Amino acid sequence: MEIAQLYQGLTFLAYATGIIVILVGAMLVKVLFDLSKLTRNIDETTTIVKTELEPTLKNVNKSVEIISGLIIKTDESINKVKDFMSKTPLKFLGKLTSLTGKATKGFFSGLCMAFKMFSKKKK
Repeated sequence: MEIAQLYQGLTFLAYATGIIVILVGAMLVKVLFDLSKLTRNIDETTTIVKTELEPTLKNVNKSVEIISGLIIKTDESINKVKDFMSKTPLKFLGKLTSLTGKATKGFFSGLCMAFKMFSKKKK
């Protein structure tokens, strides 16, 4: 009697294992199918991004070249103006303005001090 129950338990275990193996296999097939579908979608997406991104990158590159050229030309123009200013008497005029500014400041401070001295009331 015990052997019949043992065979019955082993038979149930064999069927349950077979069903579980079949279920796991079916789920594995579904996962592989979904993975292949995902791979195809990723491939299509990268193709679309590549075709859309190439013209944009070309435009950005061209814009950077134009801006770089403008910066170089502006820098050259600024250097020419600096060279011109250093060779002309305008350089001395700029220094003269700073000197006259200091002299004017000294004159007005002396004038204010003189007014303060003479305006003091005598007791």
